[in-house]
Amino acid sequence: MVACSLLSLQAACGGLSNRSSPFGGGRAEQAPHFKPGFNLFKPEQDIELGVQSAQKIAQQVPISRDEMTVNYVRQLGARLASKAPGHKFPYQFNVIATKDINAFALPGGFIFVNAGAIMAAGNEGELAGVIAHEIVHVALRHGTSQATKAYIAKAGLGILSTIAGGDNPESGQIINVIGGAGANALFLKFGRTAETQADLEGARIMAEAGYDPRDMAAFFKTLQERGGQRVPEFLSDHPDPGNRVAAINEVLPSLPMSKDPTHDSQEFEQVKARLLGSGGEMRQSAEPARLGSANPGGNKAGVRVEPPSQEFAGFQARDNSFAIQYPRNWDALTSDEVNMIFAPKGAYARTDQSVVVTHGIFIGAVEPEGKDLESATSAYIRKQVEGNPDFRVVRDPQEITFGGRRGYATVVAGPSTVTGVMEIDVIYTSVTSEGRLFYLITIAPEDEIQQYRSTFEAIIKSLQLAGAGE
Repeated sequence: MVACSLLSLQAACGGLSNRSSPFGGGRAEQAPHFKPGFNLFKPEQDIELGVQSAQKIAQQVPISRDEMTVNYVRQLGARLASKAPGHKFPYQFNVIATKDINAFALPGGFIFVNAGAIMAAGNEGELAGVIAHEIVHVALRHGTSQATKAYIAKAGLGILSTIAGGDNPESGQIINVIGGAGANALFLKFGRTAETQADLEGARIMAEAGYDPRDMAAFFKTLQERGGQRVPEFLSDHPDPGNRVAAINEVLPSLPMSKDPTHDSQEFEQVKARLLGSGGEMRQSAEPARLGSANPGGNKAGVRVEPPSQEFAGFQARDNSFAIQYPRNWDALTSDEVNMIFAPKGAYARTDQSVVVTHGIFIGAVEPEGKDLESATSAYIRKQVEGNPDFRVVRDPQEITFGGRRGYATVVAGPSTVTGVMEIDVIYTSVTSEGRLFYLITIAPEDEIQQYRSTFEAIIKSLQLAGAGE
C-alpha cells in the first residue's frame, strides 16, 4: 500500500513534461524537460545537506589537489551547469584521485568526478556527458526527493496530512527518521527512472552547451564493451547502454544541436595524458618540477630551451618527397635521406642507440606495415608505443587532411625520462606518392605545449607532399 501511494505521489508531483515516456514510441516534438519530484526539503536545505555530506566524503576519499586537472573539470562543469534547469544551485566540482571509473552528485550542487572517469573518456564530449548527467541529479533534486520518499515510508502516510496542514518537518528531523548517516546512501544511488531522466535532460544540457549528446551514450557503451570481471560502478545501477543510446538518438531531433559541436579539446588531451602518465595518482602542483635537464646535451637542471623563433626557414627533402618550413633557431638533423629531426639547441642529443629529443619534430617516410593507410598507421603507432612502454595512446587516430593528402592524427603521451614531466606527441601520418608511410611527429613537454602549439600548426600548414593534389 505504501509503495502504491509513493508511486502516485511521484506521478502527480514530478516527472517528464512534453513527453509521454522516456522510451516511448514516436518522435518528441519538444526537447525533454523534467520536473523535480515530490520533496519535503527546500532547495536551501539541499545545499545544507550537500555541505554536510561533502565534508564527510572529503574525509574518506583522496581529493585531488592538482590545479590543472581540477580547474579544467571546474571550467567544464561550469559551462554545463549554466544550462541546468530549476533552482540555481552553487555548483561545485571536485576530482577524486582514484582509478575507479565513477562520478556522483550530492544535493545542492556538490559533484565529484573520479580521475578514472576522465582517463576512461575518449574525448571531452564523453566527459561532458558524465558531468551533465550528474548535474541533472542535482537540478532535479533526486537525492532529497529520494530521502523524502524514505521519510514518508518510515514515518507513515499520516505525515502527509500534517504537511498539508502547513507543518513541514525540518531537514534534521527527516534525516534522523531516515537513519542519520544512512541518508548518504540515498544521495548516491538512484533508481532507473532518475537515471533515465539524468540521461535525457543531460542530453539537452549538452546540446545547449555546444556538445554532441551522442558522446554521452558512447561513454557508457565503451564501458560496457570493456566489461571484464568487474562492471564499473558508474554502470551498475544504470539502464542498459543499448536502450539509452536509442533513447538519446530518439530525442536528438528535438535538441538545439550545434552544426559544429565540441567533441574534443587540447585541454582535455593534456589532462588525460597527465593522469595516464601518473598512473591515476594526481600530481600536487600545476607546474611540476623538472627532475632533470631540459637539454640531454648538458644544460643545467631546470633550464628550458629557447622558445621557437617567429621567423621560418625552408627545407626540401633530398628526394623531393616533402618540403616544410621550420623555426630559424632550430637545427635540422639528418637521420637518413628522408628521415629528419628539427629541434632547438639544447633539446636533442645523440646516444649510443638513438637521438633523444625533448622539443621539436620528427619527419620522414618508412615502408608501410599494412595494406592501407589506416592499418599502416595503426602498426606504426603500435611500434612507437612498444618502443616507449611508459607512453600511451590518449587519442585514437582521427582522419584529417594535411600536406594536401588524406591522413591521420594520433595523440600519444607519457613521462619523459629527461625532463621529468609529461610529454605530448602528436603523430601525423599519410602516404607518399611512392606508397610509403609518411609521418610527422610533434614533440613538447606538457607544461610548454601552449607555447609550441602555434609553431607546430605553422609547420604542418607549410608541409607540401610531392604529388599531393594531382
